[in-house]
Amino acid sequence: MPPAVRARVGARLRDAREPGPTAWHRRPVSWGLAASAVAVAVALMVFFMRTPSARSVGGLEVAHASADLLVREDSEGVVIQGGEVALMDTARGITLRNHGPLVVRRESTGVRLVRGRAEFSVSHRPRGALPAVVLVSGGAIEVMGTRFTVEERGEGGTVTLHEGAIAFRQSGGEVVPVQVGQTLAWPVVKPDEPALPVPVSPAPAPPEAGSPPALATPPGPKVVPSRVPPTVVRAPNVEEVLRELEVLRGRHEFEQAARYLKESMRKQPAATRERLSFELGSLLTYQLKDAQRACAHWARHEEQFRRGRYAEAVQRARGTLSCEGRER
Repeated sequence: MPPAVRARVGARLRDAREPGPTAWHRRPVSWGLAASAVAVAVALMVFFMRTPSARSVGGLEVAHASADLLVREDSEGVVIQGGEVALMDTARGITLRNHGPLVVRRESTGVRLVRGRAEFSVSHRPRGALPAVVLVSGGAIEVMGTRFTVEERGEGGTVTLHEGAIAFRQSGGEVVPVQVGQTLAWPVVKPDEPALPVPVSPAPAPPEAGSPPALATPPGPKVVPSRVPPTVVRAPNVEEVLRELEVLRGRHEFEQAARYLKESMRKQPAATRERLSFELGSLLTYQLKDAQRACAHWARHEEQFRRGRYAEAVQRARGTLSCEGRER
């Protein structure tokens, strides 16, 4: 309880218990009023316990916090139990926003995501500077300035790149580049590699009679063919594409969302391509309000997905745009 509130409540209770010399002409103290004051004080105490008073926690600066934020520190690091918060590592230019419960820890080499899902933004690093580092269970994400989402489950996880470029350095030292729109999962799966055949040298011919013995040739350096270990970078599934779409829509980056959907559709199986095609048409119709592109897209959509799941909604969109008149 704040000291000022504690002092006011204590004074009110002392007046009620110990009337002074002039108490005979005072009005009786209402115990209901005193109880109300105590209840207000307790509510204030709970509020101050729930809301972090400091502007930093665990070495990370609190840039933004919702009113229902529940956060504590323990041996794992900063534990976010509820609410939303934006934490900054100002020295490295890293900002993270939690997507649900999260455990994060600031270390000497970077910011470690122990558990949970968060969106990271890293300010552009100057030329010649070392990359900012986000540590995860399978290695480290090296960043020169970009935006990406990381999900850590303790023994594995994924990173999805939204802007810029990142590199994932595995625990063994191998580096895997990740491009915009790609999702990398760890631990990285390596398919079994067949053993290389060992070349067999022909036996040397016996020396001819009377010829001097040949001098032994010193063995040369052994050449081992270098092979880059294969890695698997999978395309994002439809749920991940839709989550990223909502992020772009929330930022009103509609043109970028349209490009992202168009690119993602090429990597999806036919079973899920219809949903993304419908989302792209809706984006062109209602957010971008580009009648020419939208009508052309809906025509391709109906040709590809005849009697599809969204046929009625497609017809409504075409009617809104007056596509029939434009196509004549």
